[in-house]
Amino acid sequence: MGLYHLGSALRSNRSSGRPLKTVWKTLDEATAVFRKPQLVLIASAPGGGKSAFALNLAVKSEASCLYFSADSGPGTQLTRTVSILTGRETGEVQRAMEKGYTFDTELEPVSRIWWEFDAGPSMDLIEKSITAHGYLGAYPDMCVIDNLLNVDPGEEGNEYKSMENVLLFGLELARKRNMCVVVLAHLTGEYEDGTTIPPLSGLRGKVSKVPEMVLTLFREETLLGTEDMGVAIVKNRDGIANAAGRHTVSLRMDLNRMAIEDHHNIPTLQAA
Repeated sequence: MGLYHLGSALRSNRSSGRPLKTVWKTLDEATAVFRKPQLVLIASAPGGGKSAFALNLAVKSEASCLYFSADSGPGTQLTRTVSILTGRETGEVQRAMEKGYTFDTELEPVSRIWWEFDAGPSMDLIEKSITAHGYLGAYPDMCVIDNLLNVDPGEEGNEYKSMENVLLFGLELARKRNMCVVVLAHLTGEYEDGTTIPPLSGLRGKVSKVPEMVLTLFREETLLGTEDMGVAIVKNRDGIANAAGRHTVSLRMDLNRMAIEDHHNIPTLQAA
């Protein structure tokens, strides 16, 4: 990539370090800001909402995006995306799809998102897809990889080393193509209940060294008997974090509509 003074490095790419459009003001205020170029790891228990979180980020940030959806097929992602865009329940969207409705008009705002549904994408496929996007005139602002375990590392090795190699690849991509690369990951078994706040050490494979920001998700029961999404900021090179999971925010969550939103007019930053 060459050698630079810091000033000339920034002048060579003036969008470096710029945040994506804010999706959750609550997270921004807690200093968890999604930026280019940055590698972000988001982890939760199964069904904990990490895919919904990433899709909300891709849709609402208005960023150009390449989304590697190894974990979910086209029908599922179409249903979820329409629910985010329209506020309809996913079941209602699915029934409309079964009757032949295509949602072409509703999906126009997300034509900037390109999808790859390979169930085990290789690092070579990911890089070639991003290069192909560059032929459109620019590399994407964001890349989502759902999820870390599905990526083919291209060589035999233990799980930790394979995942670390994929993350190093993601970090290199982020910096080389000036993107925010978001990778979804799993937690160790003791945090798979979905309600215990996962610390940095709760990442499966302990792959915390490479990402510049790590968020872990959990469910919080509200006074109304519903569930919010708790977000623990457990690593953050550009802001505040607590590896034990004591720096958290709450977001309103309704996964029937794929809605993850800020609360309004109430304090959201908490200390666990």
